[in-house]
Amino acid sequence: MKKIFLLPFLLIVSIYFISCGDSTKDNADNSGKNKSVDFQKRYGIKSGVIEYVITGSQEGTKTLYFDNWGMRQAEYTRSVLSVSGFTKSLNLVSIIDGEYQYMINIDQNSGTKTRNPILKSIEQLKDQKGFNEFGEQMLLSMGANKIGSDNFLGKDCDVYEMKNTGTKLWVWEWLTLKSETKSGGLHINVTATRINAGGSVPTEKFKVPEKVVLNEVDIDNIENEMREENK
Repeated sequence: MKKIFLLPFLLIVSIYFISCGDSTKDNADNSGKNKSVDFQKRYGIKSGVIEYVITGSQEGTKTLYFDNWGMRQAEYTRSVLSVSGFTKSLNLVSIIDGEYQYMINIDQNSGTKTRNPILKSIEQLKDQKGFNEFGEQMLLSMGANKIGSDNFLGKDCDVYEMKNTGTKLWVWEWLTLKSETKSGGLHINVTATRINAGGSVPTEKFKVPEKVVLNEVDIDNIENEMREENK
């Protein structure tokens, strides 16, 4: 049962690790001169707030707050997950700030502290050549392929498909504005309803609540255990 509820949460969180750059660049530009990649910018927008609605197997809302070009961000999710006849209420916060990421269950005042996954991606991708944007490198490393373009909420988005997770992404300035995921019995849509780009973000949004008890874990070990269980 633990695995059933952990999988969709990790799946949705992983979608928002996709980051960096300007999605308006085309393939011809990427295949040209080698330019230095700015690993200090996850997004093409310095700061902002995006509100989402979640539908399908998981229903609710999500709000993304980000600053410092996405190197600092927090996602607040309130939803109800329904899987195979089971129902679970979720009141979750995911914070990425500096060296660590925090995944917090607000209702239980508990959470996990892990190494910032963006830092791991920088280590893995920093020596690659031929890409103008860090975000493009991350998408490709996650198995994503660009399948088209679309206008969503007045923004020109590149549409990517990740067949390994059954996910389609609508990406603007390397911010995911819309995602559709079909994995096993799960069908989850996350759709932006309002974008406030460039505005200031209250610093308290990035702080772990005082009453939350954190356990430090290795997310790589969790993923490896899940792979072993699924064999």
